[in-house]
Amino acid sequence: MNLRQLEIFQAVMRTGSMSAAAPLVCITQSAVSKIIAHTELQLGYPLFARTRAGLVPTHEARVLFLESAPIRAKLDDLRKVASNLRDVDSRQVRLAAIPAIAHELLPALLKRYALRHPNVNVEVRTLHQDQLPEALLTHGVDFALGYFEHPHPQLVSRLLVSGPLHAAVARDVWERATPARRANPMSFLAKMPMIRLVRDDPISEVIDDFVQRLGVSATGIQVQTTRLALELVRLEVGWSVIDFLSAANVDPRSVVMLELPTLPATPLYAYHATAAPPGRHALRMLDLLAPLLTQVTAPGTIRTGDECRRSAS
Repeated sequence: MNLRQLEIFQAVMRTGSMSAAAPLVCITQSAVSKIIAHTELQLGYPLFARTRAGLVPTHEARVLFLESAPIRAKLDDLRKVASNLRDVDSRQVRLAAIPAIAHELLPALLKRYALRHPNVNVEVRTLHQDQLPEALLTHGVDFALGYFEHPHPQLVSRLLVSGPLHAAVARDVWERATPARRANPMSFLAKMPMIRLVRDDPISEVIDDFVQRLGVSATGIQVQTTRLALELVRLEVGWSVIDFLSAANVDPRSVVMLELPTLPATPLYAYHATAAPPGRHALRMLDLLAPLLTQVTAPGTIRTGDECRRSAS
């Protein structure tokens, strides 16, 4: 099977009919039928049984479909790369960030960048950590921002800053608990519901270890974004642990932020594909990040990438 035959076969398998497959591969139904028939002749066995109810894939077709799926996925990636490469040298920056960073940091960064470079187009995608590699490796974005070093072998992780985790508690709840537990006011957390982040969040493993030591019940609400966790905290549904960027933007009138110095600091990284370093427009945006991070977070609560590397050595 050549690539065109494979593409048409995959389209018929996915749609269940030649008429539905035709628009996907930009040819007529009769052309799809002829190519499938020619493919069957070359292979020496049928791929579909033609019945009154429609096409029924043979056993051989099902095996070929499963085995060829990775090839089709790579072809889709190649199309994305070919399309995205058109814009590499244009006056634009394309970036992706996990929700906590996109919501809390990017508005200030984008404002500052737009004031300095008003003629550069900026495209922002909000993605979860496991979605970042595809966007970077297909050149859909120039760089991405997330927490913790990314394990993907084809990505470069550049440490920007590191900051502490915080426990977030509704102010009314905290003020009621503090007088009753003067010696250890945080001990009441073990008896309150915990708003957790879902397991695919990079911070969730650190948080789970912490709450296990506190003796917090494993049952409760799990959410995908820090913003939703904070809203549930504000409504006194429970308490949560959040990153330093989100903590810097919490309204202290409704939520108390308690720094957790016993937990490891959360590192903020910029990622790019090894084979495609950020261009000059993207680098200008990255250069604005370090001073901005110092301003948007509480003084003394974060360390720059250079400081983190020095302490590690």
